[in-house]
Amino acid sequence: MRKILLGLAATAAIAAPIAVAGSASANTPGTLDTTTHADGTSYVHHFAADYTCGVSGDHAIVNFTITGVTASGSGTGVLTPDTQGGGTFAFTGENNGYKYSYGGAYGANGVWTQASATADDGGYNFGTDGTKDGFRGSVDGSFSDVPPCPTPEVPATVTGNHGEYVSGAAKAGVKGTDLAKIAKDVTKVGPYNKG
Repeated sequence: MRKILLGLAATAAIAAPIAVAGSASANTPGTLDTTTHADGTSYVHHFAADYTCGVSGDHAIVNFTITGVTASGSGTGVLTPDTQGGGTFAFTGENNGYKYSYGGAYGANGVWTQASATADDGGYNFGTDGTKDGFRGSVDGSFSDVPPCPTPEVPATVTGNHGEYVSGAAKAGVKGTDLAKIAKDVTKVGPYNKG
């Protein structure tokens, strides 16, 4: 059975953030833990995370880099916090040539509330069900020690925000690479529109 390794690699399309002043604005250590369930086996992956607060359009974001504590690769991603303490996430990665992309939502405790992934070997649904219903497997995970980033001042002419758009897309069932593309396009703001 092929061991599924989940590592993270650079996400080229993430816009360069504008730094936000404050003690939690750069190099805040934390973790990302993921588990992949496939073919009756669970593969646990632990990553050391480095979170950096930023601004994208009219809202705070958290860019992150990740290095595998287990033999799981390294990479980058972005969290878009919401007003309830959770938010949405997107990251892509590579580990020894194995490439994949994740997208989803997380709660105030950092635990993923929905997620999906696409990889070289197929699509992965959210949860612990593993290989079934046409999916290669399933994924779950959590973030820890995500810094509380200051909310930027929003100009009066701005309506909606990027986090609202990404969250709406996730709730509408957009998954994997499609959700990651939406999360990286910070020009999409306000309620999600399929068109």
